[in-house]
Amino acid sequence: MKDIFAWIETEFKPQFCTSDKFIYDDMESQSGFSLPLIYQPFDAAVRWHWSERGCLFDFLYTTNAEGKRVLDFGPGDGWPSLIIAPFVKEVVGLDASPKRVETCRSNAQRLGIANAEFKCYAAGGRLPFDDESFDAITAASSVEQTPDPKQTLQELYRVLKPGGKLRFFYESLNGYKGGQENELWVAGLDGGRTRLVLFDRCIEKEYVIQYGITVAMPRKTFAGMTFKDIGREFLGNIKRYITDVSKLKTVHPSGKTYLKWLQEIGFREAVPTYGGGAAAAKLYDYYHTTADLRDLEAVDTLIKPTVRVVSQLIAPIESDPPITAVK
Repeated sequence: MKDIFAWIETEFKPQFCTSDKFIYDDMESQSGFSLPLIYQPFDAAVRWHWSERGCLFDFLYTTNAEGKRVLDFGPGDGWPSLIIAPFVKEVVGLDASPKRVETCRSNAQRLGIANAEFKCYAAGGRLPFDDESFDAITAASSVEQTPDPKQTLQELYRVLKPGGKLRFFYESLNGYKGGQENELWVAGLDGGRTRLVLFDRCIEKEYVIQYGITVAMPRKTFAGMTFKDIGREFLGNIKRYITDVSKLKTVHPSGKTYLKWLQEIGFREAVPTYGGGAAAAKLYDYYHTTADLRDLEAVDTLIKPTVRVVSQLIAPIESDPPITAVK
């Protein structure tokens, strides 16, 4: 099946680009307009809404961010920036995609959030802040979307105050072993277009090559398709509708690699711990049918103490858990 990548290279000669140009600049909503409290009301009957609240309190408790100035690196649609905002003095969301920054600003204005600011920067470049500008930093699966994740961590270290904490979630490739090395993702774009993203994951070397094929056809055209369906004949048949082909390389370090890098960069401590999102989801499994757990305040009252404890418990690094790094 991998010969499809060689054929795409020969037929379309795609050029490498950064992740913002590859996909994020073309998405009206990175989350599909699904985020609770940003795009829809919190629903106590939905398991992943509990998980999102767990992640919120995970970020707050692991970084001691309450009442402080926070940098949210790679906020997407404004997550977690906009849900952290009520708990902190100020949050600054930083993204390389102008579209994502525009979306975050629009969401903040619509929600009436005044203490959240969003800025754009050049992917892979120096962050637009002075040294030691932030008390805490959050990053939700965004570091690995940059051209050089280690260099990004060095920049985050630079703008973090001494004693400040960085908490980040990440996507390693270990979960894709055994059959998911090659995969298809179908992304709907604005203007009725679709991007077919073909993944070629090199798990042992911790990187991914993605090929993005933009097609002037609606997303529903490709419903139910898998990687095995994208062959030379299929692409040849829709070639007249293809408007762009690009490729992206992203490095996806494992937890072990991240711990090594954090030590080399100079963080005085880096600790892998269990995630608050998973803990909150487990709470949902046990308690979601409880009659008095129907509103956000009641759910938060249950989630908070559990996440405060769980997010401090050391997790095996082999499971690639979230990491808290202390400068």
